[in-house]
Amino acid sequence: MSYGPPPGPPPPPPGGGYGPSPQGPGGYPGGGEPPNNFLVPAILATVFCCWPFGIPAILAAAKVNELWNLGDRGGAEEQASKAKRFTIIAAVSAVVLWIVIMLFYFLMFAAMFNAATTAPDPYTY
Repeated sequence: MSYGPPPGPPPPPPGGGYGPSPQGPGGYPGGGEPPNNFLVPAILATVFCCWPFGIPAILAAAKVNELWNLGDRGGAEEQASKAKRFTIIAAVSAVVLWIVIMLFYFLMFAAMFNAATTAPDPYTY
């Protein structure tokens, strides 16, 4: 009594070759390209702008590719948007801080000039 041919390796996929890539198009597990991680702008915002907001931007940017390679597309996109948000906040807060500092110096010098021009002359009797 025969039950068919003996078990062996599975037949090759139709059309030959190795079949579809398990990683998907682009060579990444999620398929396609990972989202922009904003790592370079986050580093620049940390160094030149406002480090309290730049450090969370760097940490979020570092997680983007890791989550993408694990196949967590939603998590990678969320971390990318968080990195972008913290980078923008760091840059805007630095601009606001510089405007406040320049305004303070302008007002200080204006007050000094006003006091110097309205003070009585100590050498006149």
